[in-house]
Amino acid sequence: MVSMKKIQETMMTSIFNVFEKMFFVFLEPLDEDIQYDMVTSIKFTGVMKGEIKAYLSRGIVDIMAQNMLSIEPSEITDQTIEDCAKEAINMIAGSFLNKLEPSQVFDLSIPDFEKGTGQFVKDSKATLSLSFDSDEQFMGVTLNLEA
Repeated sequence: MVSMKKIQETMMTSIFNVFEKMFFVFLEPLDEDIQYDMVTSIKFTGVMKGEIKAYLSRGIVDIMAQNMLSIEPSEITDQTIEDCAKEAINMIAGSFLNKLEPSQVFDLSIPDFEKGTGQFVKDSKATLSLSFDSDEQFMGVTLNLEA
């Protein structure tokens, strides 16, 4: 089994790379609970099995959509928001698993998306729980590995 330190480092690298290269969003790790407006998730199977979830504020997804699609705020639709959030979790999962176990093949589910506000509190039951800030816009990520 891969060490928790390597899992955390790999997840952080994957999140930073995806957000910087695809969305031109620069995240800072945050050690606080955050508010979210939507959740997107993806499951994976292979030598490891689990799920990655991202808890996103509407503001961060608006910025992601504007930057990735070169659109104005007035052009953002609910479908754009959903597609952008799903694409983010898909890219994070693919990058994370490829970096963590480069010689292995993983099957990824189709990403799920759900609107709904809540408070992201770092989950002690999760394998890994992280939160981030970008100009007062927030994201939380959990990784749950199954035994």
